[in-house]
Amino acid sequence: MTDPVYELYHSHAYPAMSHPATDPSVMAVSAALAGLEVRPPPGSSILEIGCASGHNLLPLAARWPNCRFTGIDFSKSAIEDARETARLAEMPHVEFIEADLRDFVPGDGCGYDYIFAHGIYSWVPEDVQRALLDFCTKHLSSQGVALISYNTLPGWSLRKSIVDVTRNLLVRSGKQSHGEILALLAMATGSHTPYARHLNTVLHEMFGKGDDILPFDDFAPINDPCTFVDFVGKASQSGMRYLGESKLAENFPLDLATYALEVLHSLAAEPLLSQQMIDVLTNRKFRRSILCRSDAPVRDRIPATTVLNFSIRCPHLFTRSANGAVLTCQSGNQLASFDKPLAIALYNILSETKTQSVPIHEVIGQMADQLKAPVDVHSFGRMILDSARKNLVSLRYEPLLFDTVPPAYPNLGKLRLLGAQKGQPLVDQHHAPCLLNDARKQQIAVAMDGTNRIDALTTLANTIAPDFDFNRWLNHLAARGMFSSKENR
Repeated sequence: MTDPVYELYHSHAYPAMSHPATDPSVMAVSAALAGLEVRPPPGSSILEIGCASGHNLLPLAARWPNCRFTGIDFSKSAIEDARETARLAEMPHVEFIEADLRDFVPGDGCGYDYIFAHGIYSWVPEDVQRALLDFCTKHLSSQGVALISYNTLPGWSLRKSIVDVTRNLLVRSGKQSHGEILALLAMATGSHTPYARHLNTVLHEMFGKGDDILPFDDFAPINDPCTFVDFVGKASQSGMRYLGESKLAENFPLDLATYALEVLHSLAAEPLLSQQMIDVLTNRKFRRSILCRSDAPVRDRIPATTVLNFSIRCPHLFTRSANGAVLTCQSGNQLASFDKPLAIALYNILSETKTQSVPIHEVIGQMADQLKAPVDVHSFGRMILDSARKNLVSLRYEPLLFDTVPPAYPNLGKLRLLGAQKGQPLVDQHHAPCLLNDARKQQIAVAMDGTNRIDALTTLANTIAPDFDFNRWLNHLAARGMFSSKENR
């Protein structure tokens, strides 16, 4: 690594966070629908490059104790922290190694089934970018999948200009942080023109990351965004093949004009050019791309019935209407409406499964009972694929079933309790973070160790935070599976 990058990661701790897109059960769906016969995540070999203190990798290890997990990072303090957390959480199947990627050679010679490198590619020199792609080619199994995230153009063009001017203003203004300058620029921008409103939105997005994240992201010593075509070209040179984005909905964003859809449809035979055009039309700034080895057996045509092997959930609100049913997001905006019995039956059943991911083949059985008729699996499969691409449902390779009601003695489990003691985000069953951004929340979370009844925790909450709706938060945690993880059973 270059000295500035090395010094940053050895002088500052990378903030603890989890990244849902790196969940192998999510990666596997994207790869399978692109034609790769992946190895099921349970029992697989998983590597994270740039694991920091293990906050992203360890929750996955808690879910799959029969997997082999490895995390590497060149920060000695981060690796020591990760090792200690794994020891205290009693996770002997996780190995953390202090290493520079360019020098790291896996000891056992086995290929990894899943590799993810989040927040690495755009923030390292070109030789490390090349080493990352070469490593994945060499050490992925024949069915292996890699996720690499990176900043993209044109979305990052404006941000690069903002970073440059912010750095100059920081030197001249006497302000103490990048965030202060970004806030100053936001106030100066106004909202009197379309460009001013766009600039203001970008500034607030950057400011919202906070001063803990900004030095590692927007204001990192190296931040080298690239075009999608450039990234795929370099991946191809290293022997890698692009499959798609980790989140299906990111392959074909919904905020495209009708005519754009027609033009993109005409580019069906040139999928890479189509994706680059989408980046231009949407000003995309970030990708989480899924790749495999170029010699991996990838099928060209995937039947819609492939989705029957997955699990599904709908995170939106389902409501009956006079003409059928509607889906709304948590803020109340309508996402979709349905009048077909097949769709109504699907979302009605998913609304009853709450936040769990349930096997699709079980959903089909329930729908047949509700419709009092067999379900055409081909039509159903196409509907599921369309819904996933529109972000109406999310798919996983394997189910996530857990209690959504708080237990009498709430227990966050060893790993989450260790994180709570440090004020780190709690990671839910879907690998999404729940921030403990309030010292009172942190104190209550630490008390959820399985020894205190709900009424005792309620008393504690009323004492230290009388304005805090503890019961609502408790139910929120239960709905996200915080009390039903394998490590505390």
